[in-house]
Amino acid sequence: MSGRTQQTSMNNLFSIPLVVIGALVIFSPLQEGGTTHVAQMIIRLVILAWAGGALALSIRNGRLAVPVLSVSYVVAAFLALALIATIFSPYAHPSRQWLLMIIGYAMFFYLLVSFVDRWEHVHTLTVMVILMGVGEAALAIFQGLVWNVVRPAGTFFNPNFLAGYLAVSWAILLSVAVYGYRGKAAWSRPSLPPMLWWFSIAASLCGLFLAVLLTQSRGGMIVVLVASVFILSARYGWKLAGSGLVCLVVAGLLLPTPLRERVQAEHQQNPVSYARWQMWQGALTQMAEHPFGIGLGLYQYTYPRYAFPVEGEIARYGKVAQTPHNDYLQLGVEMGIGAVIVVAVGVFMMGRELRRVLQERLSRRQRSLILGVGGGGLALLAHAALDSSLRESALALLFVLCAGLIVAAGRLTIRGTDVMHVVAIRSRVAWGIGAACLVLVAGVEVTRLGVAWMAFDAASRRAMAGETAEAIQGLHTAIAWDSGKSLYHHGLGSVYARAFETTREQEPFRLAHAEFKTAIELNPLDSRLLGLLAQLYLSAAQPPAVSTDSLEQRKEWLRAALRVYERALQLAPYSAPYRYEQARLHWMLGERAEAEQQAREAERLEPNFLPARAFLARLWMDQGHVDDAKNELQEIQSRQARYQQWSKTSIDQAFLNVDVAPLRAALHEREVAG
Repeated sequence: MSGRTQQTSMNNLFSIPLVVIGALVIFSPLQEGGTTHVAQMIIRLVILAWAGGALALSIRNGRLAVPVLSVSYVVAAFLALALIATIFSPYAHPSRQWLLMIIGYAMFFYLLVSFVDRWEHVHTLTVMVILMGVGEAALAIFQGLVWNVVRPAGTFFNPNFLAGYLAVSWAILLSVAVYGYRGKAAWSRPSLPPMLWWFSIAASLCGLFLAVLLTQSRGGMIVVLVASVFILSARYGWKLAGSGLVCLVVAGLLLPTPLRERVQAEHQQNPVSYARWQMWQGALTQMAEHPFGIGLGLYQYTYPRYAFPVEGEIARYGKVAQTPHNDYLQLGVEMGIGAVIVVAVGVFMMGRELRRVLQERLSRRQRSLILGVGGGGLALLAHAALDSSLRESALALLFVLCAGLIVAAGRLTIRGTDVMHVVAIRSRVAWGIGAACLVLVAGVEVTRLGVAWMAFDAASRRAMAGETAEAIQGLHTAIAWDSGKSLYHHGLGSVYARAFETTREQEPFRLAHAEFKTAIELNPLDSRLLGLLAQLYLSAAQPPAVSTDSLEQRKEWLRAALRVYERALQLAPYSAPYRYEQARLHWMLGERAEAEQQAREAERLEPNFLPARAFLARLWMDQGHVDDAKNELQEIQSRQARYQQWSKTSIDQAFLNVDVAPLRAALHEREVAG
């Protein structure tokens, strides 16, 4: 009997689905949390291969078994809303990318629930999560204490996301610890002494907590507390959990830690760090104006219309938020209010399922596992309310894993006949051809997108190295693989535009113009593309102009640039650089009043945008307003001195980088001339 049990355990350990899930759990955090295009391609292909293998096995057996889940309607509704948001998206490419990712997560969820048919599977998968979490924590501690990294991020690109990832491992380990070492405790073996078991659990918990502290993530610490309170409340009741929470908060306030120091420093030095409320207000405004969504993945392009000033920064409107730092609000902006309601219903149903499972008669080991998984899922949901963490593939897959294990545990406690819906397969050939075509088409699509990005990435590096011909060839290859991505046309147009500025030949101008126009047609929401086109027109108007253009033709180029900047300002109304460029164009066309008006508006929006101040000073000096020009010069010099010692971004440098020597000399000559 023991031999049969051992064989069953070995089969469980080396089953193909378990290997696939383990590969996803291990790989997803490695390439910057799965955010790189190559990592995205690999994750999608692995899930697709698993789905293809499951279909092939079902066709071979003559029956397709689909789990009957209470959340099926929620998943279907969410997929339907994602499809609608993609169909009506003004920029289809990123929407299709996100739709593919959402479908992949749904496939992973159903495959996981179908596979997990015994508690040993739950145990093995939680071990994988723990080992990855402890490994990431060890790497973060090494980065922080040995390499002296200020905010270690492990293999993630963002330390906040690492902290959220570690919170799941913390929750599972804490749940195991509170149920203690008895009989069938999780991860206990008959040969493992209790002292060694307790030491391993305590050391792992301490390592995870230290790693979260080193990340200095405020959101990460909050979600660790949320998970801890949930687990302690479920185990001991609210009173003990509340007391423990108070003790932890007091300790965090009194004891010197990197997290406390960062909170104090951020409050004093980084005004944008506490600007989430303004981001959330902007997202709510977008939801009110677009209740059915703007399209999947498009928040970053519509944000400039709802930007807010950050007082205390050199560039008040200088930061473009890629996300509103709240996954639920971003869903509402991109997919509509209905998506938020669907997610809320899904979370409620998952919570109800978790509660039902915990009320069943479970062993100590089973209860500790499912409570820890529930705490980890709750931590990820709480983190999603403070940051756009579920946009990170590693965290999204981890959440799907937690949700899938909760649903699978619910099915394990029911063991009824209605947990699987069986579809009889009568024509294996037809099913086989259909399944093969579906998997092949999806695999080619995923691979096409990944290969196109790799070609673009290589071409971009060649362009930066000055290898123009090779860069153009690589960009053409990327466009051949994926012609619908605006970024690739943008990159190729930029290379041609630089060639035109160097040679002043008509052919590079024509090619750059065509690529920029294509990029704008594909993505009509990105004001930066319009800015590039306007700069191309402005470059064409500079002498020597294209071929033998007349003065009137040069004015037409200037007016074309002016019209394009007007369109850009409709998309980014708070952009001082665009208004400054408009002021310059009006001045070149001899429209002094309009030039002064735009320069004043740029100065009002961004008081530290010194090119606009220098431009105004020259305008006033030409008009004989020497005192006004002096005041602007003094203001420029004062602001340059004020921010001289600041750590500045490239945008900050562009705002402050003005050579005042010519202006000072011109003012001196005007004073001498009397």
